[in-house]
Amino acid sequence: MIHIAICDDDMKVAQQIEMMIMNTQNNFSEQIEVHIFYSGESFARAVEKGCPFDIICMDIEMEGMDGITAGHTLRANDENDVVQLIYISSHEEYHLQLFDVQPSGFIKKPIEEDNFNNKLIPSIHKAIRKRQQGKINFLPVHQKGKEVLVPFRDIIFLESHIRQVIVNTREDRIEYYGTLNEEGNKLPSHDFIRIHQSYIVNFYFIKEIRSRKIVLTTGKELPISEKNSASVRMHYLKFRGDLIGT
Repeated sequence: MIHIAICDDDMKVAQQIEMMIMNTQNNFSEQIEVHIFYSGESFARAVEKGCPFDIICMDIEMEGMDGITAGHTLRANDENDVVQLIYISSHEEYHLQLFDVQPSGFIKKPIEEDNFNNKLIPSIHKAIRKRQQGKINFLPVHQKGKEVLVPFRDIIFLESHIRQVIVNTREDRIEYYGTLNEEGNKLPSHDFIRIHQSYIVNFYFIKEIRSRKIVLTTGKELPISEKNSASVRMHYLKFRGDLIGT
């Protein structure tokens, strides 16, 4: 069974979303179950000890706890990395604020059913694949005789120096022996891109792309090699398009 949560303080909108979700049932052999929360607080309480949902459709502007804060509550537990979080809002200016909660998509209000289906149906297929494959969302790093699991969502970029790989996360720098080619094969290609012989970057942390460099949300600038320039721009535009559902 696929478990989908709706969090929206507008009852009519929540019911509309529920109806559109159930209209997709014929596309899947697995049953879909929908849970509705009418406040960020009630959603936060439901996921406090673990999230039972595969997909969450989250409004941003709500009375009391907003959707971004509720998203942070969800992502505070690394075990919830596999949960797909789709934001729904009448405003599109929240892009940078959503980086930390790693949304899998954005749908603009008023909701058009075709746009909604274009985002939801692939998300359900992805949830089914993850369950079948038992896919993890961590980069396994072997350091000093032990294995460390680094959540993909925490990785800003990887760099190589001589025979070492350096994983730059939101809170740390992890150094170990290896190659970027080896590590790149362990990362999801839809979230990470090789921009240079020495750098692999998480799309979620790219603030802007300039002529021959990228600027990260941290303010750090990294070079783009000439041979990778066209590919980086093309894949980043696709990433942004998939994120906002265009």
